[in-house]
Order: sequence, then C-alpha cells, then structure tokens
Amino acid sequence: MKKLIGFAAVAAAAMVMTGCTTAPQNFSDASLPVEQGKYTVVGEEVEGADSQLMVLGYGLGLPGSPQRRALRSALDKAPGADGLVSMAVDYQLLNLWLVQVMTTRITGTPIKTNNK
Repeated sequence: MKKLIGFAAVAAAAMVMTGCTTAPQNFSDASLPVEQGKYTVVGEEVEGADSQLMVLGYGLGLPGSPQRRALRSALDKAPGADGLVSMAVDYQLLNLWLVQVMTTRITGTPIKTNNK
C-alpha cells in the first residue's frame, strides 16, 4: 500500500509540473525594412519552425537565435524570397518536469525586394 501511495504522489507531482503552453509573442510588418510597393510577393504564406531543448531553463542546442533559424526555415520554402511580410512569431513551450522543449514558429508571406 505504501508503494502505491508513493507512486500516486510521484504521478501527481509529475502532472502538476508538466504541461504545454503557446503564446503569440510578436507581430511584425516585415522581417526586413521594406517600403510599400518596393517588393514583389513570390508565393503563398509559409511557415518555418525551430526547436530548442532546455534543461532547468538553460538552452541546449544550436548556437544563435531560434527565431533566426525559424525565419531561415520559412524562407527556404519560398525560392527567391529574401524576406517575409505580415509576419507572426509564436512560441510553444512543452514542459516535461525538468526538461522543456521550446518551439519557435514564424509565418508570413514571402517577398523579393525591389530596391532600385
């Protein structure tokens, strides 16, 4: 019986300390400075994502910004694009007790600038 109560206590603590949350963090006009009419839309809305493993809140993984890697991932899906307009950045955090997985998602319309 003591083992069952101990297991139930550990299971309850695990449920309290785990979860998932999604939060929109940033809405931006564009990923690079552009003027209205000085760009060409090159495709439909694209999405890029990057995930980072964190232990006790400290990031383990690739150097650099997850947001920049997610932006590069989105631009890779639209050949010829050099930026995004109508861009949104969302963060999703999956909390698994001591380990967290943070996913950065960027969506936007791909463009090619006409800076002439």
